[in-house]
Amino acid sequence: MIPMFRSILWSLLVVTGCGDNARPADPLALAPLTDLDPDPGVVEVELVAVANAGVSYRPGTSAEAWAYRDGAIDGSEATIPGPMLETHVGDHVIVHFRNELTETTTIHWHGIRVPNDADGSEHTQTPVPPGGTYDYVFDTDDAGTFWYHPHIRGDVQLEKGLYGAVRVDGGTSPEVAADRVFVLDDVKLAADGALDDSVDEDDIMLGRQGNSLLVNGHVAPVLQVAAGARERWRFVDAANGRFFKLSLPGHPFLVIGWDGGIIPAPYSTDTLLIAPGERYEVIVDLDGAPGDVVTLQTLFYDRAPPTLTDPGPLDLMTVRLGDRGAAPVALPTAWAPFEPIQVDTNTPVQNFVFHEETTPTGERAFSINGERYPQVTPLLATAGTVEIWRVQDDVGMDHPFHLHGMFFQVLDVDGVPVAHKGWKDTVIVPRYATLRFAVRYGDPGHWMYHCHILEHQERGMMGVLTVSAP
Repeated sequence: MIPMFRSILWSLLVVTGCGDNARPADPLALAPLTDLDPDPGVVEVELVAVANAGVSYRPGTSAEAWAYRDGAIDGSEATIPGPMLETHVGDHVIVHFRNELTETTTIHWHGIRVPNDADGSEHTQTPVPPGGTYDYVFDTDDAGTFWYHPHIRGDVQLEKGLYGAVRVDGGTSPEVAADRVFVLDDVKLAADGALDDSVDEDDIMLGRQGNSLLVNGHVAPVLQVAAGARERWRFVDAANGRFFKLSLPGHPFLVIGWDGGIIPAPYSTDTLLIAPGERYEVIVDLDGAPGDVVTLQTLFYDRAPPTLTDPGPLDLMTVRLGDRGAAPVALPTAWAPFEPIQVDTNTPVQNFVFHEETTPTGERAFSINGERYPQVTPLLATAGTVEIWRVQDDVGMDHPFHLHGMFFQVLDVDGVPVAHKGWKDTVIVPRYATLRFAVRYGDPGHWMYHCHILEHQERGMMGVLTVSAP
């Protein structure tokens, strides 16, 4: 179906308010960006970042957050998460971005293999000033779940609400009753429901962890599903520092996809750990009788002992089973093709060590190989070559490590091979452990690598990979 008409059809199926975005009948569904181009192979959208969006996290309050809105709809409402970019594999995407904030910003297309000038880092473009515009142009070569967010003052701008989801359809697609995207986050709210912008020592050390948990911008939402339905849930962790350890009691997750899309061999798990920046796709069989209620929770994960205390299970979302749906059909017997990156004892190795320290001025600082961004020595590489990255965490907490512009394959942790295979762009490096992954360098340009705990990233734990043409 032509993308423009997909958006028109969506608008006809939803309830709308005067001057507002087309709002899906399902309050947890993410409204799509409007495609302005009738060409079925081109997705052209307008995205606007706005300040003081007036988002309400609690009834009767206003958080005055920052948020994105659909620039193709006059008077559209800014939402958290922002409107979702929907494309198919092979589409040519044009995003006309406008900055209506009071400070500079960019957009990083997290996980999407974009040309270097569309990556959104300060090494690839001049930050967009207030009132300025920038066109991000790229092709969506990989099916999967991705997201977008700023790469300037990320710890502040994401915490204020600037992030959104990207869904790229294509490849293996199991038949399900619903295909849902859930963006997970947390925010620190004051008693009056406004955002609490204060930052204490724990916030800097651990990454901000808010007092209100969000699913698609909602606190404690309710999801209505058909009893016995099989659904595909796509999770994105957009939090500054919170790791989500998901549990849906009595309902295991069949993991079918990671950051880089569908994996070759799905696996079942009762809990699913997701770090900031990571994405996972799962199949959930919502067994039970009409009227049953089950709660999606996040369980305690001790990522920085003994700093964190166990609050017990925290509720994220209530799932209510309605009338019985159609019986699920069989899942695919073949999933994604997968070709391991071939490495051996002769494969070059790049070494990275995470450090944390307090400077003589009392500032908490984070570094990679003893260097704090932006005073870093670029790592030099050649497009198409293969190397092993050996990442050592010398800090007493886990760190999610993100590489821009390309996917990688995790090999082992402390010499123990990983149990499952697939493509990643963000991975948890456990405290006091060494993780190795294999990477085939992608397009030429300057690509960032960093901890995705945003308070660490903005305080030095980031480097630059410069890839040259062969």
